[in-house]
Amino acid sequence: MRIYTNNQKTEQLLKRPEIAELLSYFEKLETPVILREIRKAFPEQKHLDKNLDFLIDNEIITRQERRYQLQLTVIKNYQTTAFVEAFIQATRDKYSTEELLVWLSEEFWCAEPEETLALDFPTATCNRLKHATFQLVTINRSGVLPETLPNYFENIEQPELFPNLASLIGDVNLEFFTNQLGLLFERIIAGKAPRRKSIFLESLLRSQVVAKEPAWKLTVPFFAERISLDQPIMDQQTRFFFVRELAEKLLGERTSFTYLIKKKE
Repeated sequence: MRIYTNNQKTEQLLKRPEIAELLSYFEKLETPVILREIRKAFPEQKHLDKNLDFLIDNEIITRQERRYQLQLTVIKNYQTTAFVEAFIQATRDKYSTEELLVWLSEEFWCAEPEETLALDFPTATCNRLKHATFQLVTINRSGVLPETLPNYFENIEQPELFPNLASLIGDVNLEFFTNQLGLLFERIIAGKAPRRKSIFLESLLRSQVVAKEPAWKLTVPFFAERISLDQPIMDQQTRFFFVRELAEKLLGERTSFTYLIKKKE
C-alpha cells in the first residue's frame, strides 16, 4: 500500500521505516485492535504513541472507543480507463507518443491528489532534474526506476538503487552539478565535442543521455518548445489518476522515457 497526500512533508514522513511498518500492519487487519495489541506487535518501536498520533492526525488511521483501524479506503485499480482511452483515440493521429508524453509531463502532470489516498497498486512516476535553462525528465512505468539522472537525484537517499551513478557522483552540490550539465548540453547540441573528461560527462554517458561515437550527440529526444494541446477538463483527484494511467498506456513496453527540454524563458 502506498499513501499519497497533498503535503510533501507528510508524504516524506510516511516513507519512514517505522511508519511503513505500521501502515502494513493496519492494512492487513480485519478488525480494530486495542493499543495493547499494537504494542505487542511492535515492541521495538520507541516512538509508537507519537507515530500513531501522526497517523490519526493525518486521518490515515482512526481511534474510536480505544480501538484502532485503517481509516482510508484502499483503492485497488484505476477508475480513469475510459477517460484515457478516449484521450488516446482523439490524439493518436495528431501527435507522436513522445510528444504526448512530453505534454503530459510538462503541461498536465498532477503531482499531488486533492485529498489523502491509499493505493494498492504501483503507479507511473515522473522525476525531473531542473536547471535554469533545461529540464532532464524521466517518466517511469509503475514499479521500476531505471538508472537515469532524474531518478537518481529524486531518490538520492537510496543510492543502492543506482550503483553506477552513486559510485560516480557521490555527494555533490546539485546546483553545481546541473550547471556543469548545462554547459555540456550547450556544446553537444551545437555539434561541439566536450572540452575535457569529467564526472559530469561520464554521468551523461552512463545514463545514456549522450553518446560519443561516431560523433558527440544527444541520445534522448530534445524539445526546444512545449507541445500545445487542449487540456481535458477534470477535477484534481481524477487528474491525479488520469496522468498516471495515461503514462502507463503511452509507455507501452518501455520501462521509461527520458527527454531533455529547454526551460520556458
